[in-house]
Amino acid sequence: MAVKIKRVSKAQDEMNMSSISDIVFLLLIYFMVVTVFQQDIGMPFALPAAQQDQQDTVKVKESDVTDIDISANNVITVNRRPMRVNGIKNELERQLTANPKLIVMLNSDPKADYGVFAAVLDEVRLAKCRKVSIKMAEK
Repeated sequence: MAVKIKRVSKAQDEMNMSSISDIVFLLLIYFMVVTVFQQDIGMPFALPAAQQDQQDTVKVKESDVTDIDISANNVITVNRRPMRVNGIKNELERQLTANPKLIVMLNSDPKADYGVFAAVLDEVRLAKCRKVSIKMAEK
C-alpha cells in the first residue's frame, strides 16, 4: 500500500527582491559602458603652435583680408561698414567670388554676446570661407 502525501502550497506574501538590485546595477554599468555620446561636429580650426618662429610668419596682401568686428554692444561691422548678421553670408560670397584667396579675420570684444559671435561664425561657415582667423580683443 502506497502512502499518498499531499503537498500543501503556501501563498507567498512577499517576493524575494534581493537579486533585483544587483541586476539593475549591472544593467546600469553595461549601458554606461556601451553608450556612445554624440560629438559636436563643427568647423575645424588649425591652431598655431605654442611657440612660433619669425620665419613662419606669412605676409598677406591687405586686399586678401576681410575684417569682421563685433563690438562690446554687439554691433557687427564688415570692413568698417555696419552690417546685420543675415547679410554677412551674401557679402562674403560676393567677396569670395571676386577673390578666392580671401581670408576672414573675425575680431570679437570679450564683452560681446557669445550668441552673436556664434551666429557670425555660422554665417562665415555657410559662405564656405575656409581661411578664418579668430581674435579676441584685449580687455
